[in-house]
Amino acid sequence: MDPEGFLTVGGFRIFYRSEGEPTKGTLLGLHGGPGGCYDYLTPLFDLAKAGYRIVLYDQSGGGKSQRIKDSSLYTVERYVEEVEGVRKTLKLGVVHLYGHSWGGMLAQAYALKYQKNISSLILSGTTSSIPTLRTESERVFQTLPADIRKAVTKYESLGDFENPEYLAAVDFFNHRFQALVDPWPETLKHVFESFSFPVANTMFGPYVVAINGNMRYWDVTEKLGRLRVPCLIICGDRDFLTPKLHEMLHKNIRGSKLVVMKGVSHGSMWDAREAYVGHLRSFLNSL
Repeated sequence: MDPEGFLTVGGFRIFYRSEGEPTKGTLLGLHGGPGGCYDYLTPLFDLAKAGYRIVLYDQSGGGKSQRIKDSSLYTVERYVEEVEGVRKTLKLGVVHLYGHSWGGMLAQAYALKYQKNISSLILSGTTSSIPTLRTESERVFQTLPADIRKAVTKYESLGDFENPEYLAAVDFFNHRFQALVDPWPETLKHVFESFSFPVANTMFGPYVVAINGNMRYWDVTEKLGRLRVPCLIICGDRDFLTPKLHEMLHKNIRGSKLVVMKGVSHGSMWDAREAYVGHLRSFLNSL
């Protein structure tokens, strides 16, 4: 397999990148968004040194992959089939499946349909329930300074998402909850600079807290009991996708392991790279 290149999956060009040899197996990683790109997950390539092949790709609609004009194709179900298409086209076989943020939601949906194709599941900075995420996000939002909350509320109500005051407030939120590392690495900044808003706005919506896209009622919590694969659930205690959401995952996925990292935000793989990758490596080596 080439270290990087393009695939055709579901009629769309998909960019992928791979590092390492599958001595101990292959980890297929799903990035956040929706509408993001794989770049910020490059710390996962550290696992290549431990004998794993790491395969990351840009989901269609974002990153270097093909843009999609038909917004009706921005659905969880289609992205599940895209994951399967990438796995089959690259002939990865049975994989360890990793998902971060939206990618973790996608990983759950994939595992519930294609459990036979995965040997383990890693869920990071994610949730099984958008309604519960909305509640938690509102609680986290109330911890922000009053002027930040006021700016977000004001300009979202006006639909003025390019106002400098609004952008400054969002930047404040991001540096408090998205990633604490200072300065942000270029790969992390690239995700926000290249974000595909048509995808994000269709599935989640344009707001910092409110979720009004086509995923607003998405909830697979009661289905998680079907999973029978080893599962690591990992998050930071300062993530806006809060530990409560991960405790709910842990409760509903039998035999799962929960790790809550202290002093770490949504960008756990950057805030505490060595420790984060170490938890993943320990979990995979224990299988």
